[in-house]
Amino acid sequence: MKRYYIFKWYENTTNWGGKGFIERTNRINLTAPVGKVEVDAKRAVDLFVRGFGNLKKNTIISIKEFDENDQQIGEDIVPSGDSIIPVKK
Repeated sequence: MKRYYIFKWYENTTNWGGKGFIERTNRINLTAPVGKVEVDAKRAVDLFVRGFGNLKKNTIISIKEFDENDQQIGEDIVPSGDSIIPVKK
């Protein structure tokens, strides 16, 4: 079983002279997922932070979860307030 996550995000420090932020999209692969959304999404966010910096420097717009057949699992995960990771599916 494989899972991968598509992160849509922007860097808080790059405003390009008041013209706005540049949205970026990156893929994070999990090779040994547990199968629980809250555990796997947390691991994906941890990998994202290791690669791109902490969440004070970056803002995550949405996270999409996909399975090994490239089918999206559930709805987009959208951060609300201080919470990013859903507590249940």
